Amino acid sequence: HRGALYRLMPMPPRKRILLLPERRFFNGQDFSPAFRKYARRFQRTQSDESGETAQLRRFFRCIPDGWPMAAICRQHEASDAHNQTWLRADPIFLQIELRGARVMACGNLPLSLQEKHAVLSALKPVFGDFGFELCFSQQDFFYIRALSASPIPSFIPAPEILGCDLAGLLPDNKQWLTIFNECQIILHNHPLNVARQQQGQLPINGLWFWGQGALPTAIYHHFEIIDSQSPDLQTLKSTALMHADCQENTLIDLRHVRDWASVESAFKADKTNIFDFADGMQWQWQPNYRWYFWRRT
Repeated sequence: HRGALYRLMPMPPRKRILLLPERRFFNGQDFSPAFRKYARRFQRTQSDESGETAQLRRFFRCIPDGWPMAAICRQHEASDAHNQTWLRADPIFLQIELRGARVMACGNLPLSLQEKHAVLSALKPVFGDFGFELCFSQQDFFYIRALSASPIPSFIPAPEILGCDLAGLLPDNKQWLTIFNECQIILHNHPLNVARQQQGQLPINGLWFWGQGALPTAIYHHFEIIDSQSPDLQTLKSTALMHADCQENTLIDLRHVRDWASVESAFKADKTNIFDFADGMQWQWQPNYRWYFWRRT
């Protein structure tokens, strides 16, 4: 999806958007008889773009167009992201394989304050040598601030790399390959990983860089209510501007749900509902669909 143009989805009032994981997470689970009656009448569309990032970009738009989550997160956290280029550096766990390495954990590697300071002091010189500054974050990741105007390649967003072969993820850029490899070597031999493994925790043997860019001038969405405890949506919610046509539109974040019964409980047959799956599939329900008696798919 790199380089694709995203447009904010048009949103008539009183819509409920249910953000959902990929449909494969619900394999083997059946609809309830009551829900099946509605599901027969759903309108189904398939988006060309899949993944959590594309899913969010269907409902949030940055001006200028892009997805600079590092700068957005930094502004939310420290209010100092203006007029600078930022990246996020998320800790990852790489499993070594016969012909390379695979990303086995990303975004779910909690770090203690002591561990964050240890990583920062060990890796800061690496970034400084290339004109970047590795910065502290209150969350379980780090920021990279560009100290010069050197071009930064496009990195695949961290939510998309879990389970992927590392060889297909890294950009063809000598400078960033060197930075990535130096970080991996230092972290692999760092005492903090010995301590983490002794405590039954996964080691942190790499950093993944993503979310590059400058702070957007504006972020738009169409929702009066955003129901989510996810850090990415909380950040977007706090920084975004609403459109004027957001009356009673609701966004419900169910990306963490794996029980289909919980999804059905969020469905309201008297309102327009859009089930938006991370694999790009959308199911739409409008109250007047109940009169479409000929639909039996």
